[in-house]
Amino acid sequence: MSSHGALAWLGRRDPGYQIIRRALRLMLIGVGVFYSSLYVLNSATMALYGVFTVFAVGALSQLPPTPRERVRVLLVALPAAWLLVGLGTLLASHTWAAAAGMLVVGFGLTFVSVGGPRLAGVTSGLQLFYILASFGPYAPGTLGERLAGVSLSVLLLGLAELVLWPGRVTLVPYPRRLAEAADAVADLLDLLAEALSGRVDPGPETARRQAAASAALDRLTFEQLPATERPTSANARDRAMRDAAVALREALDFADRLAVDAALPGASAPPGAPRPPGTPATPDSDLDWLLRRGAELTRAAGRTFSGEGPPVDRREPLRLQQAIDEVRARPGAGPPSESGLNQLWLDTIILRLVEQVPILATAARIAARLPIDLPTPRAPQHHQPFTYAYRSTLVLYAQRLRLHLTRRSVNFQGGVRIALALASARVVAGYLDLDHGFWVLLATLTLLRTSAADTRTTLRPAVVGTVCGAAVGGGLLTVASRPEIYEGLLPLAMVLAFAVGPLLGLGWGQGFVTLLLTVLFAQIGPPNLQIVQARFLDVLIGAAVGILAGLLFWPHGGGGELRRSMANYLDQAAASVLETVEVVTGEEPDRGELARAHRAGLLAEASMVQYQSETPSRRNEGVDWSAVLIAGHRMVRGGQHRRVLQPPVHSWPRPELLGPLDDFAFRVRGAYGDVAAQLAHGRVTHPVRTPSPSGNLAGRLGVLGDSGGDRALALDLVDLEVWLMCLRTHLNRVQAPVGGEVRELPLR
Repeated sequence: MSSHGALAWLGRRDPGYQIIRRALRLMLIGVGVFYSSLYVLNSATMALYGVFTVFAVGALSQLPPTPRERVRVLLVALPAAWLLVGLGTLLASHTWAAAAGMLVVGFGLTFVSVGGPRLAGVTSGLQLFYILASFGPYAPGTLGERLAGVSLSVLLLGLAELVLWPGRVTLVPYPRRLAEAADAVADLLDLLAEALSGRVDPGPETARRQAAASAALDRLTFEQLPATERPTSANARDRAMRDAAVALREALDFADRLAVDAALPGASAPPGAPRPPGTPATPDSDLDWLLRRGAELTRAAGRTFSGEGPPVDRREPLRLQQAIDEVRARPGAGPPSESGLNQLWLDTIILRLVEQVPILATAARIAARLPIDLPTPRAPQHHQPFTYAYRSTLVLYAQRLRLHLTRRSVNFQGGVRIALALASARVVAGYLDLDHGFWVLLATLTLLRTSAADTRTTLRPAVVGTVCGAAVGGGLLTVASRPEIYEGLLPLAMVLAFAVGPLLGLGWGQGFVTLLLTVLFAQIGPPNLQIVQARFLDVLIGAAVGILAGLLFWPHGGGGELRRSMANYLDQAAASVLETVEVVTGEEPDRGELARAHRAGLLAEASMVQYQSETPSRRNEGVDWSAVLIAGHRMVRGGQHRRVLQPPVHSWPRPELLGPLDDFAFRVRGAYGDVAAQLAHGRVTHPVRTPSPSGNLAGRLGVLGDSGGDRALALDLVDLEVWLMCLRTHLNRVQAPVGGEVRELPLR
């Protein structure tokens, strides 16, 4: 391959040469700390801890993309590294004491990472500090040198991130993506308001703006972001951004449905979306201004996320919600009637659309760390949105840790798996009195995956790479005995160790790491073949321990837990739908189904995230798990939304009118429950018939109007019916074959 071709290949594999830049930074700091400590300060201990700190950051940690954020993470992690080095130094006197400490540290660091992606990104690197310090010789007197090596490397790495080839960050941050999505949705709302009021003929512009809004929302999916940049932590800012993304998605869904139901030219809606019966109607003549206010506030929320321009006024979300309540409670032109169903249908969709905007605007202020005002609670506190805005970050993290402190959490399972594997490896290395025994734990740490199948997959390239690296290192040790040779090779070996693995894969990475360790320890001790022999043996033992741990402790990983957690979530969410209908209509009190479904959803999301990082299992390939998760979210979030925003329960003039609605909700719950039972086995073998609405909604509206029911009561009835019909569509998506089309079902 020519030099031009090699550079073109490297440019494709490493856009902007970010991996090469990072490897050079790590090499300069690692070599500088190692040489200055070993040859100037004459401290082999400080040199070893300094260079392994660089290794922990470079090979075992995932840091954020921007230099300032990387520096912040490094400085926050430094006290934790001190603590782990000190604890390992104190417990290194006895194998069982060190193993017990490894058990606690291994579980604690892995489990705490449930708090967010940036915690998860540094946990493996932090494990190395305890691992290195917990091996002999037992020398508490060297603790100062150890901490000095760690501190010097971390501080120099932070400085290097800022001044040495920081590069241009091309990643669009999540707040900016939210701002762009908010602008696109606001543009669509403006057009809908103008079109519904008859001021403009939208023509093909409706479809264009729908497509633009959909594309902007697609950029909010987590798969398009590095793990460290996903807003999945427990703090209030990330939770607000997740709520904002959900509100924008809900608003776009309602806007698409409104465009189709109002018969705007070129409008499109998701397959299977419910349609109003009969001829399209014109919505309430006063609701177009509500859409315009919603568009203005949506655009202001976008400015709040981007930081460009004045943020959302603190009182505006509450004012818009009060305007929505006034419109909902306003008397209609006449009593509800059969002929007015289409009118109520469109009014309901508009109101539900605009109700997403105060949620979006409030979330934007929370994400910008600005104070908020909330409306008077209409539901129990655990159903209220944004209660997290008034809680400290420590409380929010503690709540998430408590939620996942169950054997059904993949995060808990991962903590137990890695803790037992590392503790076992520490016992084996201690009792076999292996040279450089910490390499055993390092191999276990780097090769162990969340499923036994993935762990086995890493074994072959790891062993082959180690053998090749040991062969090269052994040949080098055979022909070169002078330390000066290894001093000159160290910079090249370090660049290759940090760059080749990310570019070419695990096997190449293990090979060059083995070569790097050979070059390092040939300078700390006498250069002989025992170095590569110990490295090869330790990798084999560490890999064997990792495979055994993967087989014994939840071998199916996230894939096995995914089936159970998703089935449970879908069933719990369906139960909350029936309860929501009964609570909103005043038939039954809250039994806690919604709260249980919310907790089940958080565990299901964690299983999904882990499963997406694993090799797909054949047992799970027959189900679109994203569709299952979305269906559960629509049930739970729809229930929360209706309980919080629904006005106080009315006194129904004809309670028997609720019978068909209850029956519809009961059959929706049963259908989802039947599908959930099949999902526990990984596929839907017997598709469930989609339930149809009970009775005639238009006829019931006529009876309601004859009995003295008002427009607000009719809107509530239509809203619940529309919600249940939408859930039918999601049920079809859950049952559809992966990659297949969703069949559009008629409303019967």
